[in-house]
Amino acid sequence: MSSLDILPNELLLIIFDLFNVYTLLQLRSVCKKFNRISSDVLNNKSNRLLVTNQMSEKFRERCKLPLSSYNSKFITHYNWKYETPLQHVTNKLGSRKTTRDIRINKKCLKMTKNFIWLYDIDILSAVNRAKDGNITTTIKCGTCNSQFSSIAYCNDIIISGHKNGSISHWRFGSRKNINLLQLKTHFNVYGEYVSNIEATTQHIISSSSNLIKIQKNIFEDSAEENEPIYESRKLIQSISLDPTEKKVAASTEESFLIYDISAKYFSCLVKDERINDSTCSQLLWEDPHTILMLYERQIQKMDTRTPNFVRTWNTSVLKKNPKLHSFSSDYLYTIMTGTNIGTVLLWDQRLNDCIRTYQVSLIRFNPVLSVQFDSTHMYAITKLRGVIQLNFRDGVTFNSAQRKKYFSKFI
Repeated sequence: MSSLDILPNELLLIIFDLFNVYTLLQLRSVCKKFNRISSDVLNNKSNRLLVTNQMSEKFRERCKLPLSSYNSKFITHYNWKYETPLQHVTNKLGSRKTTRDIRINKKCLKMTKNFIWLYDIDILSAVNRAKDGNITTTIKCGTCNSQFSSIAYCNDIIISGHKNGSISHWRFGSRKNINLLQLKTHFNVYGEYVSNIEATTQHIISSSSNLIKIQKNIFEDSAEENEPIYESRKLIQSISLDPTEKKVAASTEESFLIYDISAKYFSCLVKDERINDSTCSQLLWEDPHTILMLYERQIQKMDTRTPNFVRTWNTSVLKKNPKLHSFSSDYLYTIMTGTNIGTVLLWDQRLNDCIRTYQVSLIRFNPVLSVQFDSTHMYAITKLRGVIQLNFRDGVTFNSAQRKKYFSKFI
């Protein structure tokens, strides 16, 4: 018996998921067990790949043979660049004003496996996602006495920050009662907006205008709650949790900070430096060493092991030179950014220019406040409209000439 036979399939699935496609195809020839596990991982990977991962003609030619049996799946992910999506709008919401120097979205959405969660002022809703990714019905809303200002998702529970400085836990009731239930509210966490919030199974990290706190992610009150890890006169714009859930990054008006929250007293400052003359409005931690930073006119990529930015993408390459309001990533090569003019921009991290612009709203100066996407669907929420879905799986197909031009090497 081989030592590999001792390992359970669950562990082998985790290991195989680290391999690239070519290696997985080779492993399929080793034995029946490897063939079965490699096939499962390949099927999973093929559902995550996007068009921008296969832009190089040379790369496509090299992968033509080993990927032949997976062409039908990989081809669909060219939709992001070349096809015209179907658009659907749900939850038509109004707009209200806020008077804060810090950017606090009055509306925000968060994509999970089965739902699109969103808030609008004092209402929290969940929109069903079908198996094909399309949004369907809106589940009954949960309401709160205070306006929502931020949300996080952890273990099927939504954790929300509010205008009155409180933090709440939400989840669905029973199958008969599908209303959102407010499980617990922690009052007096801050004396003002909870402008940003992140959550792990152990902790909740949140910020107000000039304060970052950490508390245990439990329903009961605790004497160790609300421990500050940062306090300053500088306005905090964004916080982001790293994938290992051991560090949190924060951007202020002038500085960039990283804290080790796995430290005993939650106050181990890892990095504190001035990084840019302008203010970073949003952080997104892609991997344990890489952070994307959103500015008004550009995206910058930081490797925490180096003193300088490793990549910059500017909206100056576009004719309208829009302002950027939100962004998200596939945690590989693809970035989508919402703008102040009702468009979403598609970027490939290996290219300098924007690949494509999606017009999600024809209303002038209607900023995209939040955007999330996967391999076939993009969801956005704007200031003057509800949730907008772009569906590339069932979009307008290519004519024969276009298909021959782009897919001749794969069919």
